Amino acid sequence: MQETKPLQGITIIDFTRLLPGPLGTHLLSQLGAKVIKIESPKRLDYTRFYEPKIGDGSLMFHAMNHSKEQVIIDYETEEGYQKITDLIATADVLIEQFRPGAMASFNLDFETVKKVNPNIVYVSVTGYGQNGDLHTKAGHDINYLATAGLLDLNRDNQGKPVIPGFQIADIAGGSYMLISACTSGLLAQKLQNKPQYIDLSLLDATIPLNDIAHSMSQGGASYKKTPILSGMLVNYNVYECLDGKWVALGALEPKFWNAFCEMVDKPDWKRKTDMELIDGIFPKKDLELLFKTKTRDEWARLSKDYDTCLSPILEIEEVIDHRHIQGRQVFIDTKVKDKTIKTYGAPFKTYS
Repeated sequence: MQETKPLQGITIIDFTRLLPGPLGTHLLSQLGAKVIKIESPKRLDYTRFYEPKIGDGSLMFHAMNHSKEQVIIDYETEEGYQKITDLIATADVLIEQFRPGAMASFNLDFETVKKVNPNIVYVSVTGYGQNGDLHTKAGHDINYLATAGLLDLNRDNQGKPVIPGFQIADIAGGSYMLISACTSGLLAQKLQNKPQYIDLSLLDATIPLNDIAHSMSQGGASYKKTPILSGMLVNYNVYECLDGKWVALGALEPKFWNAFCEMVDKPDWKRKTDMELIDGIFPKKDLELLFKTKTRDEWARLSKDYDTCLSPILEIEEVIDHRHIQGRQVFIDTKVKDKTIKTYGAPFKTYS
């Protein structure tokens, strides 16, 4: 089989800024699409000004936008508007990330654009969607996590909601969902032979991340009281090692746990069900003491030949150089201002 670029020949007009849209359109470019990034001189992408910088732009801006054709046009002028509509007329997809009503104020809303290009797939990415009580409200990742109930499930021992060290709603609800919205829209346009409008809400797309908790709640159970996958089980937990680094044990099914028991020569620890491995029923302290007998990398080497779902918790600086991640080409080398930086390759591989 030969690796292919499934979006080869597709042109995307990208009005997005900051993180959700730009990362999503970057990934679409890695799948073969030609992406034309549009900025107004009145409202440049804020990430241009973030630190650290390379030359006159931030590393983050270059990482997410280097693969795109970058065009700065004042589309609120007659000349600039004509240039924009000329680009739209020959495009397949338009993606925007303004609040509801903004594109209409520029005379670039879906009803106008579909007259310019009757085959367009038009995607609007917003925090709360195009309607509903919150649709005009400003928000960021933390706000969507709060409203989705995710921060409620992520609390410390004192009950305080903990802010994750990464952007969940922006990327899982925004960037990744944008790929699905774009490709679904292209398929629908081809099958129906008419323009498509897609209302993508980061909040809507983030709420399903609570699937287990919602299912339990509707059945009369509370995930917060029985956090099965959030520390309740000793076989699905994190452990500190001899060197102060950590490992993640994901031996959820008994077959993985029992293989772990064989690996550490503890046959009496074997169990038939994971309910026997609830913290308090099984002595977690014994596992904590065990893991502190070896370094993180020693545990990684030991588990290499055992089917135990044991993984070293990599520090962020280690991820780029991980052998498996390098082999999958998750990161690609990109030359920016005489400096080579790592950016993201295609989010999945396609072959024919």
